[in-house]
Amino acid sequence: METKKSVQTSLIILLIMLIIGFIYGILVTFLPEVLVSKSYPLYTGLSWADFKTTDPVLANYILIMLRFAGGGALASAIGGAIVLFNAYRKGEKWAWYFMLVVSIIVWGNTLIGNIAYKNPVTITICVVGLLLAVVALIISAKDFLGEKRA
Repeated sequence: METKKSVQTSLIILLIMLIIGFIYGILVTFLPEVLVSKSYPLYTGLSWADFKTTDPVLANYILIMLRFAGGGALASAIGGAIVLFNAYRKGEKWAWYFMLVVSIIVWGNTLIGNIAYKNPVTITICVVGLLLAVVALIISAKDFLGEKRA
């Protein structure tokens, strides 16, 4: 079965979105201190290094929780890639809904958290991820959701 041009275009855009999510997930999972050392002062007005010295147990707890979030981002990106290269590429309707729901939940949740943290870099990453998802899904919506003709 030949994949329609709009589905191919949206697949590439969604792949870019997933690559961004995968990189973000790797960073958060394996280097959470890089992110928290930037966002903690923005949120609290205090130094992360000072906080780590004053309360190392709580600082470690924050890093562990960030790693959990990173693992979720990685799982979402990998799961999204599996759906993208199988069902979505074939034009299966449920795959379009999967990409819609998962993208909005993952990017939206991360965006809300980073708005609270007042972190402009990760806010930008989340907005880009959401915009890529929306643009890709709008491009392919007619092919997935339109009437099937025999």
